[in-house]
Amino acid sequence: MRYSPLVVCKSHYSFLKGVHSVSELVSFAVEHEWGYLCLADENGLYGAVEFAAACDKAGIVPLIGAELTDGKRSAVAIVRDREGYSRLSEAITHLQLDKPPLCDVVAPVSDGLFTLCDDSALLQRWVRRKETDGLYAAPVVSDTTRLRSLCSLSARLPAIPVVMLNLFSEEDLPLYKVMRAIALNSTVASLPAEETAVFHGLPTPPLPFPSLLSAADVVNRCTFQFDFDTQHLPQFTPLSS
Repeated sequence: MRYSPLVVCKSHYSFLKGVHSVSELVSFAVEHEWGYLCLADENGLYGAVEFAAACDKAGIVPLIGAELTDGKRSAVAIVRDREGYSRLSEAITHLQLDKPPLCDVVAPVSDGLFTLCDDSALLQRWVRRKETDGLYAAPVVSDTTRLRSLCSLSARLPAIPVVMLNLFSEEDLPLYKVMRAIALNSTVASLPAEETAVFHGLPTPPLPFPSLLSAADVVNRCTFQFDFDTQHLPQFTPLSS
């Protein structure tokens, strides 16, 4: 059986990581006839409301998430319900204010979040702690090196294949290379290959995991929605000229 990978993207709200605006991400999804898209900016929900509103207008199901990182290790948390949104907000606040190790903040023991990770060391630590209720290996299907590093966990963890969407085309590449070189304190020429992968469709290679969730499976299990009718949420209003 072939599984459609989940497309996870960052917006320009992720400093030195995201190139495109929320509207550009949603337009790209519409152009490729995707029915859903996940926004996971770094340690923040900065574009979540704007993203949800734009997806709703475009007829796309928005998945709200964040890349949680302590600067060394990272995992993507996707909100399933209102409890999960509260837990994600709490984790982001803790990471922003207290700067703790990621493994001390994120404990994948709740059904309220999908926790996706492709860091073998971090996954093994959570497995040893038996904190795996909401934990999934997240093979980046365009990155064979990371995929191989996860094979040792294939007998113990289910997986959600993902495509990390940072670049739409070759035209985006020069700006993105400069951004990532600054962020990584390196030269453009020495950037890792996975940092400069341009989107070329949705690959679905055979994956050695015993249990896989497709993008549609994830969407069907995520019920969280912003209530724009009854809740006051921040919205950007451009200044009149």
